This record gives sequence, structure tokens and C-alpha cells, in this order.
Amino acid sequence: MNVNIEEPNSLRRKLTIEVEPDEIKHELDRAFNELKRGVVLKGFRPGRAPRNLLERFFGEQVRGEVVQKLVKEYTDKALEEHNLKPVAAPEIVTEQTDLQKDLSLKFSATFDLRPKIEVKDYEGLKVPESKVEVSDNEVEEAIERFRERQATLKKIEDRTVVEDGDYALASVEAFVDGKPLSSTRPEDRLVEVSERALAHGVYEVLKGAELGKQMKASKTYPADYSHKDLAGKTIEWRATAKEIYRRELPTVDDDFAKDLGDENLEAFRTRVRGELLAHAKQEANARARQGLLDIVIERNPVELPESLVARELSAMEAELHQTLEAGGLSHENASERVKQNADDLKARAEKRARTGLIVDALAEQEKIEINDEELGERVAAIVTQSGRNRDRAAEFYRSPENREALRQSMRREKALDFILSRAKREDAATEPK
Repeated sequence: MNVNIEEPNSLRRKLTIEVEPDEIKHELDRAFNELKRGVVLKGFRPGRAPRNLLERFFGEQVRGEVVQKLVKEYTDKALEEHNLKPVAAPEIVTEQTDLQKDLSLKFSATFDLRPKIEVKDYEGLKVPESKVEVSDNEVEEAIERFRERQATLKKIEDRTVVEDGDYALASVEAFVDGKPLSSTRPEDRLVEVSERALAHGVYEVLKGAELGKQMKASKTYPADYSHKDLAGKTIEWRATAKEIYRRELPTVDDDFAKDLGDENLEAFRTRVRGELLAHAKQEANARARQGLLDIVIERNPVELPESLVARELSAMEAELHQTLEAGGLSHENASERVKQNADDLKARAEKRARTGLIVDALAEQEKIEINDEELGERVAAIVTQSGRNRDRAAEFYRSPENREALRQSMRREKALDFILSRAKREDAATEPK
């Protein structure tokens, strides 16, 4: 392996790597021999297919896989030999390669190094001592939210017309030019009849519907409508309500409290107040940590690696695009909105990259680590709180990469808590919840 190292700037490195022909031949032979043991070709016993036929049927695929394997293997080897630690995955560019004609492989790996940072002036910073309180009104509002979640549905027997706010057992179909939009047979389902819950015009056709009578309403959608199946079409909605239900809220009393696991209503109020107070303190501490972190960042200028900023920017653009589409914008309009916010996103990406670098450097300075027991407890808590998605969350954190990403996040949390623990508390006005 021949390696040439270029240094475009103080952080950027470009490795040009050339793999020896003998290494390429060895890897190709290994790949074809492995393929030969597993593949079955008509007219040949398992493991007996000749190399020339394997080349004909699978050559392009095998050579592509060999190139990928060699590129990763030799990039990792070169980084280790030269003690280089990229801050983000290297950008790989492979020269035009045809291993069938020429046993040569040359490629480049361009990346940025993590800057060496010694974090200074982070001890003894002043932070307001927030006096967090929870009002009686806030407690009542929280109890009302519990009450909403415990609501039940009661079937309405004394009227036959669906009103706003009802729940209706109904079948809904969409037609275009008299033909069903979907080939799926409509099924009765329970829906909340409100503008908030029913989109695309379904609310209008169900509100005021009579039980057992098919109601119809047409609506034309613009070409850039967020729901692609409806965009640019005139849809005739047909809905038939079968049953009407109304939500009933439980009475807030001792029985209500017992259903939620408390001894009586007073004990339930005490628990709710405690949970609100704990949450308010967490938010106050989060604001204090962010304020302190902004000061530390200002006092510790950092040269930002281009690739790290690019990675953060790409993630933020994707997140904003997804949020805009979920809010009803078309793919094209969401992309345009992302472009309009390019400068703001770039500034936020730079701040996020700078924050990560400084917090990681501080954690290293103070030898802050997250052990396996702490990581396991956090994973267990996340899985427990995932409810119906518990199995999916558990599977996600079986991945070593995802567990290490969580470990890094926890390490940064602990580093921020360290800064807060070294700050000087000062009296301040009472913090609202």
C-alpha cells in the first residue's frame, strides 16, 4: 500500500492510497472462491462451477464488492498507521477502475481532524438561582389533562344527526370521475368529527350527516397539494355514518385518583404538583446550562472542521424538510423553504458543531465518562417509556453504533452538569413553570 498525505489546511487531510496488484488479486481470488462454494449453476455440482462462468455471471458484482472492501480496509489501515482520527467519515473518491482489465486500485480519502482544544474559563461562572414555583391553576390544568385522557365514549341513542365534536362509526370513500380512488374495500371506522381530526374535506361531508344515509361532497385540490393522491384532482367524498358516540369525562374525585394509582384525590394533587415542580426545575436547569455554555463557547474560539459543519447542516436541512412536509407543504415547496432558510441553518449548524467540540473536549479534560451500567440503565428507561414501540426501541439499541451515540449524548449531558456544578448561584426572580 502506497499512501500520500496532503494538508490543504490545518485540519483537512487528503490521503491518496494505491493498493498493490498482489493484494487485489488475493482478494479477488478469495471472493470468487467463497462465491464458488455457495453458488449453484445448472450442469455443475455445488462448489464445482468454473471460474470463467462465475466471472461471466457474477464478475461485475464481485469486483464491485471487492473494491468497496479494499477501500474501507485500506482507509482504516492508513488512518491507524498515521495516527489520524477523522471528526467525520472520510469522503472517498475512487479513480476509474476496471479490475477485469487491470489489477490497479487508487483512491483518495478526504477528511477533517478534530481540532485540539483546551477549554478555559469555565469555572466560577455566575448563574441565577431560580426559585421555581407551581401555581394552583397549573395543577388544575394538569389534572384536566389527566381527565381528558381518561375520557370514555358513550353511544348516543336520542339523535340521528352527527354534530361537531361527535365520534362517528362511519365508512368513507373517495371517487374520481365516478370511480373509487382506492381499490381497497372501505371499512367502518370510528373517527372524531372535527376540523382538527379530519383532513382533506372529510369533516365537511360527515358533519350534519344522518345515520344510515350516504352523504356526498366534492372538493378540488391544487396541483401542489400535500397529499399526492389528491393533488390536482376533483374528489367526490361519500360517507355513511352508522353510529354516534360522545366523549364523557370522569368526575375528579377519590375514585378518579384511585384509578390513577393514588390513595385519594389529595394524594393525587400532591403527586401532580411534585411532577410539575420537578419538570419546572429541569427546564430551569436546562436554561441555566445553555446560558453557561454560551459563555464558555464565546470564551473558547474553535476552528471548525468543514465536514463536521456539513454533516450537521445536512441533518438540520433534512429535519426541517420533513417537518414542513408533515405540516402540509409539498416536497417542492418544502425544498424551496429550506433554501430560503439556508443562512440561518448554516449558522445553527456551525453553533451545534462548535458546541459538540467544546463539550467533548471538556469531558475529556475532566475525564468524564459513561460506564456500561449507566448506559444500560438509560437504555432500559428509554425502552420502558416507549410504550407500544418498546420492541422497536429495544432493537434500535442492540446496535453498537446506536448505543455509542447514546453514550456520547449522555457524556455531553454530564459535562454540562459539571459546568453547572462549578457555577456560582445568585438570587434571581421566581421562575414560572
